[in-house]
Amino acid sequence: MKTSFIDYVLCTLAVSFILGVSAGVCMLAYPLARHVLQDYHVVFDVLLFLLSFGLVAAMVVRLIVRIWPIAPGEYGPDSPVFVRWKLLSVLYRFGQGALKPFTNAVTKPLVETLYGARMGADVALGGAIDDPYQVTVGQQAVLGFNSLVSGNMLYGDKLICGPVRIGARALVGVNCVILPGVEIGEGAVVMGGAHVMPNTRIPAGETWRGNPARKWQ
Repeated sequence: MKTSFIDYVLCTLAVSFILGVSAGVCMLAYPLARHVLQDYHVVFDVLLFLLSFGLVAAMVVRLIVRIWPIAPGEYGPDSPVFVRWKLLSVLYRFGQGALKPFTNAVTKPLVETLYGARMGADVALGGAIDDPYQVTVGQQAVLGFNSLVSGNMLYGDKLICGPVRIGARALVGVNCVILPGVEIGEGAVVMGGAHVMPNTRIPAGETWRGNPARKWQ
């Protein structure tokens, strides 16, 4: 993936801003933490910095997406959309990395929601979501272990983007890959190891399997 000078500049400025805000939060809390926790304040300081970084990064990502949303389509390496997508990718990956100490099976859907994913109630999230601001998951859906739901795909020198919608009570099996533009209907099942290609529509209640995924009779 081509990286230009403007990519470095934008990412450096954005990350520096987030670092500065996070450091400011820690400085404000330092006197109280030092007084209450004494020698153990260092642990609190580190955790507060990571939490602040993750939350501020989420705010920046959502602000960028709200002001300059990424429309579905294909984009070349010189496209402003490609540049914006790379910036968003750096920010949410760094931000979610900072939130790792606070992320578990219960809080994982909340972390994805912070970065723009639309998550219904009681979602079981065992896999990963790429470009969370492109993803909608209905209530009681299950995303199996090591599955990947991605709102982007790099094909040659092209970036393909598109929203992913997974209906209520749908099941995405272990090691599945769901690519941009996919819609999975309510109660549908994608069996383990399946790759659902871009812009595929899986009707409600159907079972699909394979690579590329097809309806299973």
